[in-house]
Amino acid sequence: MTYYSLSPAGEKFAIPEEDQYVAEFKRVESLAEAARNEGKEIVVVMGVGFVGAVMAAIIADTVDKKSGKSGKFVIGCQRPSTRSYWKIPLLNRDISPVKAEDPEVDPMIARCVLEKKTLIATYNSDCLKLADCVVVDVQCDYTKNDLGNMRTGRAEMGALEATIKTIAENTGGLSDINRNDGSARNDGICGLAHYEKGICRP
Repeated sequence: MTYYSLSPAGEKFAIPEEDQYVAEFKRVESLAEAARNEGKEIVVVMGVGFVGAVMAAIIADTVDKKSGKSGKFVIGCQRPSTRSYWKIPLLNRDISPVKAEDPEVDPMIARCVLEKKTLIATYNSDCLKLADCVVVDVQCDYTKNDLGNMRTGRAEMGALEATIKTIAENTGGLSDINRNDGSARNDGICGLAHYEKGICRP
């Protein structure tokens, strides 16, 4: 059965099947390698919603002060859910998945996707293996139990925790979580388990 993600404008996008993931990663890997060969740093932004899409574009639009050239290649990563997948094909078409009050957002995204070629989006979290830097922009909604009293509320951390776990699994951050010798790897992001055990330090 094929599932679809519906954009706010009513356009339907088929959720990718499992057999499409390999080709998608090869597409992203090829673009990232070309960017790296040009001296660009690879940045993965997890979440391309209201905050993430704009953050991804801002990073992709930056230039080196000395050379005036783009120094970053940004991969926006969004999980392919029926609720959110539509953001990926729209972003890859240079269409902002969010409507911002700032009039610079839409042209900035278009510029980075079409002209600079410094911004792409994907649903395949294997892209994290290519990252020099990871930025996390996922929702942490706050639920208030009592109207007007934030002290009795709670933050919904499920999406953030799942994202940190995905990052750790794809960057080697969980490969040594059972080591209790106080050491931690420094070649990726430390996993949530490291932090909870007190192994990972700033």
